[in-house]
Amino acid sequence: MKIATMFLLSSLAPMALASSVVYEEAVVLSAMPVFEQVSVQSPSQACWVERVAVRRNRDHGVGLVVGGVVGGAIGNAVGHKKRNKQVGALVGSILGATLGNAMAKNRHDQRRYEDREVCETRQTTRVEERLLGYDVAYEYNGQVYNVRMGSNPGAQVQLRVSHTPVG
Repeated sequence: MKIATMFLLSSLAPMALASSVVYEEAVVLSAMPVFEQVSVQSPSQACWVERVAVRRNRDHGVGLVVGGVVGGAIGNAVGHKKRNKQVGALVGSILGATLGNAMAKNRHDQRRYEDREVCETRQTTRVEERLLGYDVAYEYNGQVYNVRMGSNPGAQVQLRVSHTPVG
C-alpha cells in the first residue's frame, strides 16, 4: 500500500510543478452596467373617514312591559264576567304590549350620524432597476475578451494566467 501511494505522489509532483500560475494586467476597453427591471410589491394602508348612520334603541323592553300591564288592566276592567275578565286581560295585555313596544321604538329609535375611520390594506407595485453586473471587454495579447463581472474593474483588470506544458 505504501508503495502505491509513493508511486502516485511521485507521478503527480512533476505535473504540479509543470503547471504555473501568474497574474497579469489587461487593458479594459469598456465596462457597461447591466440592469434588470424587477417588480416589487409592498403593502400600504389607506385610511379615510366616513359618515355612517347609527341607530340606537335605548328602550330595553320597557315599552313592551308597561304596555302589557296597562293593556291587561284595561282588559280586565272592561270584562263583566270572570271568564270575560280573563280573556279581556289576556287580549288587552297582548295588544297593550304590542302598542307599547311600537310607541317606544318610534320614540327611541333615533338615527344619528357618526364619523368612523375605515382602513384598507392595498398592495402597491413599483418597478425598480437592479444592477446585475458589468459587461466588460478587455484586450489581452492582441485579442478582445468579454466577461460579466460583479463590479466595475476600472481601467485595468487582473487576470490569472495558467501555463501548462502540452505533452
